[in-house]
Amino acid sequence: MKRLTKWYSGFNIYYKLTPFLLLYLIICIVFAPHENVGDECRYLYFANNLLSGFYSPPYPDINLWNGPGYPLFLAPFIFLKLPLIALRLLNGLLLYFSLIISYKTFSVYSSKRSAFIYTILIGLYFPIFEMLPVILTECLTWFLISLICLLFTKNYMQKDISWKLIFLTAFSIAFLVMTKVIFGYVILIMLFFSIFMFLLPVFRSSAKKSTLIFLLSFVFCLPWLLYTYSLTNKLFYWTNSGSMSMYTMSTPFANELGDWHTYELNPNHKVFIESISKLNPLERDEAYKTAAIENIKSHPKKYLSNWIANVGRLFFSYPYSNGEQTIKTYWTIIPNMFVIVIIVLTFALSIVHYKKFPEGLILLFLFILIYLFGSSLISAYRRMFYVTMPFWVFFISYVFDNIISVKIKQY
Repeated sequence: MKRLTKWYSGFNIYYKLTPFLLLYLIICIVFAPHENVGDECRYLYFANNLLSGFYSPPYPDINLWNGPGYPLFLAPFIFLKLPLIALRLLNGLLLYFSLIISYKTFSVYSSKRSAFIYTILIGLYFPIFEMLPVILTECLTWFLISLICLLFTKNYMQKDISWKLIFLTAFSIAFLVMTKVIFGYVILIMLFFSIFMFLLPVFRSSAKKSTLIFLLSFVFCLPWLLYTYSLTNKLFYWTNSGSMSMYTMSTPFANELGDWHTYELNPNHKVFIESISKLNPLERDEAYKTAAIENIKSHPKKYLSNWIANVGRLFFSYPYSNGEQTIKTYWTIIPNMFVIVIIVLTFALSIVHYKKFPEGLILLFLFILIYLFGSSLISAYRRMFYVTMPFWVFFISYVFDNIISVKIKQY
């Protein structure tokens, strides 16, 4: 057994992680839907639009429900007329290469042995497996967050500014924004925070790098914002899907907890939905926002109650008000029970020992925390938390290998 272990340890990391690649591909094949499900049709629709030379239909029938990142990723494969199963298998490849990237990230502050153990743990985080067979954004988002963690860490490992690393990090963040547009608001907050850091002498050296990264990532997003402006005549218009989630979260009715409903059939919302049904998408977006703000102002305690329930759905897929709970809920609750406890404990240790944390890791922590807080303000789903696991395992690995010291007392 010892010889076998030594033989296996001599392999390149790409070969060592091959079992995960096989596992992911098998899941993609065995559990692949026989037809398009959920939001798959929308992403394929936008990818075909891109191949036809446009993204959204012209005003007033605009459709900016999501950013162009994932459709842009799919477009070359659709152009090659690959079957849908090939698009599903891409998720297996994305998660496999994410593991390799995560291993390299963990290795920065941990031994190779420890880094490999953490890589195995993140590879076995089975809640993400449900996203493998479907053509949705989560696996690409997981990959991009893994890549951003590595690039951001490398930036702060160097004393001087590497424009190549700055460019690659900013581009990766911008592509993440185009995949999950909520990160557009995150980079703006991080940009203002980075500029503020110049006022604190201890953070000035790191402030320069983070300002360059988030400023450049915003510049990379400008083509999308200019495109949406040309359709809507509105500045900083990222998407028209967030307003419906805002309205959902603001529901004042006692039998609703802020999770998504089919409102056309819901008596609590039927009058409002019918009143906006004939509006164009831009007008409907504005109507949802206005109604959401009014609900929050009029029923702040109910919104707080919805928010608490929303945090539960984000981390544990519970509670829902539309009866979706099944035994499958344990698929999320059981692993995340351990994950959240460890995150809370390591976060507490990070506050006590904040001086021992590298600046790059602190900034990544803020980046992810702002995203999760922003996600909690609209109707959240467990997959919004799943995608941040590459960072959390990195954060936990740093604490366990650089802050905590475990000694076995000998008698």
